[in-house]
Amino acid sequence: MGLIYFQNLKRKYILGKEMVLDEYNKLRLMCVCLCVYYATANRNPKKVFTWQDICITLDDRRIFEKGMYMSKKDLKNNLMIIQNPRYQSGLYRIYAEHVKKKINSK
Repeated sequence: MGLIYFQNLKRKYILGKEMVLDEYNKLRLMCVCLCVYYATANRNPKKVFTWQDICITLDDRRIFEKGMYMSKKDLKNNLMIIQNPRYQSGLYRIYAEHVKKKINSK
């Protein structure tokens, strides 16, 4: 169910359809989960670029992360994502900042 929801959000985004901030937040969150997991599991770092591209493009369009906690909570409550017991809070933010700095330095 979560994968179908992610594909629907991604399709909406790619087609340029109007989305609310909560949908953009969920796209970012699910993209990080799915693209990074897929890239790691299949040794395909190109998949990580999908997530990076979406995040950078959203920032360029001035659609910034706001209310991520509520979006994430909603995804968990609807069983679209599950809690990782080994998750370390703040790693996503640190990685996203690193990517943005790397892209801006080019």
